[in-house]
Amino acid sequence: EKMRSWLTAALLAVSLAPVRAQVVADPSEMILGTVLAGPVHNREIILRNTGKSPAQVTSISGSCGCLTTGTVSSPLAPGETRAVPLILRTASLPAGPHAWTLAVGSREETGAKWTKTCRLSATIRREVELEPALLAVSGDREATVVVTIRDLREKPLAVTGWSGTLPGLAVDKKDSSGKETQLTVRIPAMSEGRHAGALLLATNDPTYAQLEIPVLVQARARDSVRATPESLTLEGKAGTTVFRLVRLSASGDAP
Repeated sequence: EKMRSWLTAALLAVSLAPVRAQVVADPSEMILGTVLAGPVHNREIILRNTGKSPAQVTSISGSCGCLTTGTVSSPLAPGETRAVPLILRTASLPAGPHAWTLAVGSREETGAKWTKTCRLSATIRREVELEPALLAVSGDREATVVVTIRDLREKPLAVTGWSGTLPGLAVDKKDSSGKETQLTVRIPAMSEGRHAGALLLATNDPTYAQLEIPVLVQARARDSVRATPESLTLEGKAGTTVFRLVRLSASGDAP
């Protein structure tokens, strides 16, 4: 009888224990299959509140910078699902199998927090090469980079237009020969700090309607004094005096 009472009390305690809100990705594993390198691939993930309390999604972070998602602004009610955009950028990914994780952070009204992960996998297939696949520059001046688009197929695509998501980002020149197209890209000098954007290339191929090349600019403050030339080599015989002229000039509005 005592054993039966103890068991009943234990089961009652378990049944009365509160079920905490937990937001999970449903399903917990997404297999994207074979995807082409170059285009941006848009998918959706479904978030579900499996608890019995409202929960707010506080963060969704990927294990790779190539993965970005939308945000969830309002809480999820118990049992509610919410579709969130998932963007996979493939320009810089090598061919072959890849796997990533998404960490979904959530919080309920009491302040309790959880993090649940889901797994994504895909096989990257390359027919069009972008070189470089990432435009990264650092400094205080305008930079010029040559981008090569190489189509390995029998009938290569043609670049028909371009645009940039950073102000002043532009293509100054285009040269095409056979399976290769070269673009001379101008990246403007920008205000101090980190700037991220993309060069968007339109093509005549529906499969590769738009190619996206990420652009990252780490801009430094312009030096107040500049030396010309910036570097030089001094050569001479031992015991002799060697000299060169270096011009010092104010940079920008500096006195």
